[in-house]
Amino acid sequence: MKVQYSFLKDYLSTDLSQAKLADVFTKVGFECESDGPIIDFDITPNRGDVLSLRGLQREFQAQQSKIFKDKLQYEQLTFQKDKTIINKIDKSGCGNYQLMLVQGLHSVKALDKKKRNFLTAAGVPLIHPLVDLGNYVMLEMGTPMHVFDLDHLELPLNIAFPVSKKNSFQAIGGDTKIVEPSSLTIQDQKGIQAIAGIIGGHESSVSKNTKNVAVEAAFFNPDTIANQARKYGLATDASHRFERGVDPALQQKALARFLFLLKEVAQYDSIECYEGSSVKVKPRAISLSVERFNHFSGLSLSPKKIKLFLETLGFTSMSIKTDHLKFLVPSHRFDMELEEDLYEEILRCYGYDNIPINPPKSGPVVTATDDSASAKLKSGLVFGGFQELMHMPFVSTETFNALNSNDWSPAELSNPINENEPLMRGSLFGSLFSAVTLNLKKGYSAIKFFEHGNVFYKIKNDFAQESHISGLIYFHESQKTWNDKSFQYDFYSLKAEVLKLLETLRVQSIQLVPNSSTTIFTANAMDIFVGKRKIGMLGEINPTATQKLIKNPVFGFEIYPENISTKSSELKLKPVSKFPSSSRDLNILINQSYSYAEIETVLLNGKIKFLHSLALANTFEGNGIPNGSISMTLRFMFQSPSKSLQESEINESMDHAFNLLNKALKAKIRS
Repeated sequence: MKVQYSFLKDYLSTDLSQAKLADVFTKVGFECESDGPIIDFDITPNRGDVLSLRGLQREFQAQQSKIFKDKLQYEQLTFQKDKTIINKIDKSGCGNYQLMLVQGLHSVKALDKKKRNFLTAAGVPLIHPLVDLGNYVMLEMGTPMHVFDLDHLELPLNIAFPVSKKNSFQAIGGDTKIVEPSSLTIQDQKGIQAIAGIIGGHESSVSKNTKNVAVEAAFFNPDTIANQARKYGLATDASHRFERGVDPALQQKALARFLFLLKEVAQYDSIECYEGSSVKVKPRAISLSVERFNHFSGLSLSPKKIKLFLETLGFTSMSIKTDHLKFLVPSHRFDMELEEDLYEEILRCYGYDNIPINPPKSGPVVTATDDSASAKLKSGLVFGGFQELMHMPFVSTETFNALNSNDWSPAELSNPINENEPLMRGSLFGSLFSAVTLNLKKGYSAIKFFEHGNVFYKIKNDFAQESHISGLIYFHESQKTWNDKSFQYDFYSLKAEVLKLLETLRVQSIQLVPNSSTTIFTANAMDIFVGKRKIGMLGEINPTATQKLIKNPVFGFEIYPENISTKSSELKLKPVSKFPSSSRDLNILINQSYSYAEIETVLLNGKIKFLHSLALANTFEGNGIPNGSISMTLRFMFQSPSKSLQESEINESMDHAFNLLNKALKAKIRS
């Protein structure tokens, strides 16, 4: 809402400078900006009552601890009911409808210069003296008004929803609108003359030849007006106020103000005022505990002081006791529902800047940490050089089918935002693939992304969701190490990263089991188990799963944090041995049906003396390797905490290791 500083200054009877006046309103929650001689008020949607000079005056006087006193002058009016003037009113859309008939208008002239400048500064165009007067009263009191040419109306009026499905209506300005049955309208005996609370019709609009007018002041349901304004793409000054809620007690008073000011711009022969409906809104009562308020705010205000603050804003005190107060909410405050709403009003009057800052009286503040598996995994991924992404959970049918097995049925949306994405995602990989592709187009060659979110699917007649953490690694070019040796990211690099990540959770007894049924990964895919519980999977992404978005190898993993227990045993630290370690490689031939996880289980359960660590150094298939077999290079690390190992001791342990593999898996030495 834009108001001239000079006009507002006179209206409020204040000598404050423009900057200080703007600061007063800003401090009570109405941010202001000065644009030359204009103050632009940013009024929040819940405070429609401040979209007027009357509302600004009330707030300004409250800051001076003054009870609001209306300074405006009004004409005395008498209202009557007459079915020949106002016949039917749909009370679901209209709670209050008043009509003033002014006949025999003559000597019509423009508003005075001060009022015209005020309207222009507020962004309201000058149309006709009578229309301008209605707009002026709207800005002054907050009650929208509409002026009809009475000679173009066939009374009585009906405020109702149209009966027919399609109704043609020519609005002011000449635009033709098709009015739907769900729209509240003002109808005479010929048809629709206005879309209620938004815009009037061209036929009944005033002109220079107008001699008789009907001036409307009404209270329309805010939700009704808001829906209509969006439906027809019409945002008017009237709809802006109606959809935020106007004071239902001001309509007769607004007409009385209109008539008082009418004497400045025209003469008339007679007036008649009619009341079609006047729903008396029962004031809401809100109780307030002084003790709770003071505890909440850190203040020590007395009941008398609290009562004064609220009364300056128009609240009526019903009772005043030592602790418990009760107030009636004024008709213009639609936003008041709870005791906490009163807290805000009191603090606004007291001044937010005056609230003391009290340090906590408790002991040291301990910041709570998230010890969940997902939080620890995400932290580990970030430290590992991954970037976290977040995407919308909607996917196309093509993407869902490419990334999910036949065991999962898609969770379909009954009302999708995008018709091309009618399903909820069953995997996080789809969005990650798109992100990789986008970054490749921008020239990035080394990419590490992860995402944490829910996936959705349908099992029989029920829907389910799971929490997943999925990641993708893409290295198009060989990465150089510190000594210029090239490093090619492969499956074993991925495996090392994932296992290292799981170590942060101190997950024990991890087993990797081949997965031949997945459609997302290639044949080397591995399921990750802890005991009999599957906690994830990893592998090289199947090129067909990327929907041809990515041409080069990409590696990925899925981890199910809900399946990982964070209740780990107490961490036991072992002293670092001061004695040297020794490594040995063992080249074996083994049936390709055996996984490295099985080999590792055999060796770790075999009680090999001085074994410090075990790793898979290399695998080979092809020339020189019998069909159905695979060559593996196993790397053993030996170390003692109490002595330097002898060659004979290491050889004895290596022999024991081979015997274990030979006996359990029929492994052979590869020469």
